[in-house]
Amino acid sequence: MIKEIEKIEDNPFSRYLEYYMDNKKIGYLRYALIYDRMEIEDLYVEESYRNQKIGSKLMSYLVSVAISYHVVNITLEVRISNEIARSLYKKFGFREVALRKFYYGDEDGILMEKQVM
Repeated sequence: MIKEIEKIEDNPFSRYLEYYMDNKKIGYLRYALIYDRMEIEDLYVEESYRNQKIGSKLMSYLVSVAISYHVVNITLEVRISNEIARSLYKKFGFREVALRKFYYGDEDGILMEKQVM
């Protein structure tokens, strides 16, 4: 089950999706809805629940939310070494658009974008 929480952390743009299994929160996706665009800030699934398509379910839900809000595009940054996450995002139509040198301090980040509208 996915539960949507709006306006967290006293930030009117911040949103949060939580994924529950057997009444236990096992994953989440935090994003910002800024007028006509979205920015994914964090996606996490507990390690013991990985490889069960939970990240894909959260991403599918997010894309449906983006469509309902007439969002133009969704962006995110991901560590260059995080092949699993990059593969997931590509599966949902994200493309790599820029390299962000030392974005994570010790590692480069990749800016990814998905056109929605």
